[in-house]
Amino acid sequence: MYVGRSYKLIDFALWSRRSVIYMVVVSGLAVAAYRLPGIAGFSVPWSVVLVLGTTVSLVAGFKNSQVFTRSSDALQAFTQITASSRLWSNFCRDFLDAPTARQLIYRHIAWMTALRFSLRRPMPWESMARAANIEYRRRYRIHEDASSVGDELRPLLAEQAEDVLKSPQPAIALLELQSVQVNALFKDTKLPPQIYGELTKLIRDFHDQQARCDRIKNNPYPRQYAIVSSMFVMIFCTLLPFGVVPVFADMGKLGGALGSIAIWLTIPFSTLLGWAYMSLDQVGESSANPFEGNANDVPISQICRDIEIELRSGLGETDLPKPLLPVNDIAT
Repeated sequence: MYVGRSYKLIDFALWSRRSVIYMVVVSGLAVAAYRLPGIAGFSVPWSVVLVLGTTVSLVAGFKNSQVFTRSSDALQAFTQITASSRLWSNFCRDFLDAPTARQLIYRHIAWMTALRFSLRRPMPWESMARAANIEYRRRYRIHEDASSVGDELRPLLAEQAEDVLKSPQPAIALLELQSVQVNALFKDTKLPPQIYGELTKLIRDFHDQQARCDRIKNNPYPRQYAIVSSMFVMIFCTLLPFGVVPVFADMGKLGGALGSIAIWLTIPFSTLLGWAYMSLDQVGESSANPFEGNANDVPISQICRDIEIELRSGLGETDLPKPLLPVNDIAT
């Protein structure tokens, strides 16, 4: 997630420069087609381009609105995980002996670790493999790229780590272990009924939030809408210079300072308009999967690290992991 005041124009321009190059080439072809003997005057009626542009605006706006909803849902899920984690820690520390509280809290940290590694795994429809995103990712780092779920779970779970890692879904296995231990503590009368009920509700909430995150991770933004939107944007941007070129050609016929060079203004103005549309689609596509690790995704690594520091500090520990600070104003 970008946490600076604003993206620099040069950074955004470099990220989206491929659309600029495409528009310059297509605009040059439009000018050439308009002036070549045999097909001189070739253009697309401006009314056609205008109607298509209106349609593209509606489709692109719908897509970006839905993408924003997905990102908001993802952030809300981790906001709820943060709040529930604090309650879990408080109940464990206040009503259980220190070793048991530590075990339950450490297992909860392990659950968050397994969850974030699961959410970082690549999916076929995600956009991190695109050249623009690969280049931009060099500006920051993803914590999960430099570690593995096994290396991080073993210090937290001790002898239980290997059994958990054998599970196809370690995060679910950890929640099941939490439930088993809480039930055992209640049967042994080591937990008051009211606290048992609260801990059970928190485990259910962790299940709910994980299911919410899994739904976003495992189900892409409907590809029919995503593909149609991208196709319409590309078609519009390709036809745009062919609709604009006669406007500037007629301007050149008026004479004056512009004269014969007026038609060449098709290239910068078409490029500017096309870049706006293509960049809007590129931003939407790159934000559709809020856990993959793009610069605008939910910073799940930082959130989980902050929760871990807070929970371990509550146990009285002083040897705490370092916070994950933003790199180049990007929190991950």
